[in-house]
Amino acid sequence: MPTHLAAVTSLLALDLLLLSPSLSSSLDGVLVTPKMLDPDLNGRHYFRTDNEDSGVIFLITAFQEDFYLNLRPDAQFIAPAFSMHFPGSVPKQGTHLKHCFYSGDVNSDRDSFAALSLCGGLRGAFGYQGVEYVISPLKNSTLKQVQGILQRPHLLQRTKNNSPSTGATSRCGVGSGLNHGILEALERYKGSRHNKRPSNGTRTGGGQRSRRFASITRYVETLIVADETMLKFHGDDLQLYLLTLMATAARLYKHPSIQNPINIAVVKFMVLTDDGKGPKVTTNAAMTLRSFCSWQKKWNKVSDKHPEYWDTAILFTKQDLCGASTCDTLGMADVGTMCDPKRSCSVIEDDGLPSAFTTAHELGHVFNMPHDNVKACEEVFGKLKENHMMSPTLIQIDRTNPWSGCSAAIITDFLDNGYGECLLDEPAKPITLPEELPGVRYTLSRQCELAFGLGSKPCPYMQYCSKLWCTGRARGQLVCQTRHFPWADGTSCGEGRFCLSGTCVEKHNINRYKMDGGWGKWSPYGQCSRTCGGGVQLAKRECNNPEPSHGGSFCEGVRVKYRSCSLDPCPDIGKSFREEQCEAFNGFNQSTNRLTTTVGWVPKYSGVSPRDKCKLICRANGTGYFYVLAPKVVDGTPCTPDSTSVCVQGKCIKAGCDGQLGSKKKFDKCRVCGGDNKSCKKVSGLFTKPM
Repeated sequence: MPTHLAAVTSLLALDLLLLSPSLSSSLDGVLVTPKMLDPDLNGRHYFRTDNEDSGVIFLITAFQEDFYLNLRPDAQFIAPAFSMHFPGSVPKQGTHLKHCFYSGDVNSDRDSFAALSLCGGLRGAFGYQGVEYVISPLKNSTLKQVQGILQRPHLLQRTKNNSPSTGATSRCGVGSGLNHGILEALERYKGSRHNKRPSNGTRTGGGQRSRRFASITRYVETLIVADETMLKFHGDDLQLYLLTLMATAARLYKHPSIQNPINIAVVKFMVLTDDGKGPKVTTNAAMTLRSFCSWQKKWNKVSDKHPEYWDTAILFTKQDLCGASTCDTLGMADVGTMCDPKRSCSVIEDDGLPSAFTTAHELGHVFNMPHDNVKACEEVFGKLKENHMMSPTLIQIDRTNPWSGCSAAIITDFLDNGYGECLLDEPAKPITLPEELPGVRYTLSRQCELAFGLGSKPCPYMQYCSKLWCTGRARGQLVCQTRHFPWADGTSCGEGRFCLSGTCVEKHNINRYKMDGGWGKWSPYGQCSRTCGGGVQLAKRECNNPEPSHGGSFCEGVRVKYRSCSLDPCPDIGKSFREEQCEAFNGFNQSTNRLTTTVGWVPKYSGVSPRDKCKLICRANGTGYFYVLAPKVVDGTPCTPDSTSVCVQGKCIKAGCDGQLGSKKKFDKCRVCGGDNKSCKKVSGLFTKPM
């Protein structure tokens, strides 16, 4: 039996990274000899009962680093009735294995992990600072007992820099290019990169005034389409399966970390047949997306008021989608196309229940969210961890904070700028999404089949609710493989217990703990944007009193308020405030040979759309060339030369002639602010021009 055990555990450990050809080829290894240290002599003073196994510390020196593996016994993933079954033999109880398995951390780093078996040597894996390591004893080396096992050589392998954690094997077909809207959205967050998340947005759209700086519930009416490959694989379970995916995606969009109240609603479900009337679905993700977008536009209703009108469409397929350079692609969508009837769509490769996360990810692109690793995000928020929804490679999602600060900032700005107007109407006849958690319906075995195909089974020795490991074959050998996602929420993990967010907890009604969010106190007003001539101060509040939880609703209402300040007139220097802002760019020729390095800039007023009045659009003096030199003018800048309205966070806000925001005072006929037209009189008569 020990021989069989060694073979199985070795298979599990050494095939941790046999997830894809690109990943399995990204390993390098060295020979090491682990050293066992005394916990009580190395800063680890554990309290334990007499019958409790002690913790252990191993020191491994490799790759110019010291790895201190702080381990504690951990056999909770071995079920009480666990047995091992080998072909041709009777299943045998495996309770004696409980003493083999340990878990813990590396170098006391909270973000690290270690999971190893100590029987017959060190076998397993550990992760430290974003790198995964796999260790196993060398074959054919002499077996020794207890302390002696550490004196034998072990092979330690690590992922190289082209591992998935670096994004080299991106699972999303959307590129990392940025559109101008994303740069504009992040402009106002510069200088506050230490914030874990943005405040609830301070930019608004071109809609009604009541929507400016406001949190408003949005309803994403969605069309779900499955092609013939989906029907062939899922059969009669197809509709319920896809609705289960959408229910999971909908819960992600109700998480408070997205900083907006967003409801996903499925309004129509369609299955394609092979009659030539549907979109052309191939392995080419980009071509499939183009074909699907064009096809769904023809089927959509003309009016947003129609009960079956959809705001976005999603196609699911079992085709192996390929991007420009790899077939690891799991989804593709156009960025910033929500409410665009021709382009608001996405394509998803069905990969089992984790496809719910792919769906939420691609829908994030439709909401204008870029990948978290783009330069613009990192300049504002610093380097983001790769465990958020908009990571280019979905490996493991932080279920307590699934959306990054960058994603929340982008979607807030996108909606506040009026690009989500089609989402304001509540659906008349939405399809009811399943309320039960996906793991209640789909057993662990079925989750493996959904992810890796029929016949795939759960691997033994898995830790409850953590990464789902399933059997498969690679190079003719039986291996264990994973998509790096945990067991589905609701999966049974023991008597009276189920999985929730990757943790085994007591079964309970998740809706019982639902809590709606409430607005916190207003912050003090910030610094005035100008020292004279009428500036603006902002105050903000956040939805954190309490923060919504367990599917509770996000706050609705005004989240930013503003007031006028520094109203004393500026000294007359013969230039407008907008002119001063344009002149600040004098000598900047936009890196084009059409302009000299001595170019001077003046404001451009004519031909500017109302939506762009508060952008700093300047013309190269003496030419017809003009550019947007800044995504927004300084708060308090007049919207136009002849208007009393001023710009606030990129939006034109009405103000009185007294410079006060919200004031209704106007100039009278005598050009007196708030006057009664009595301070001047009309003079009439005849004038004869002298000859």
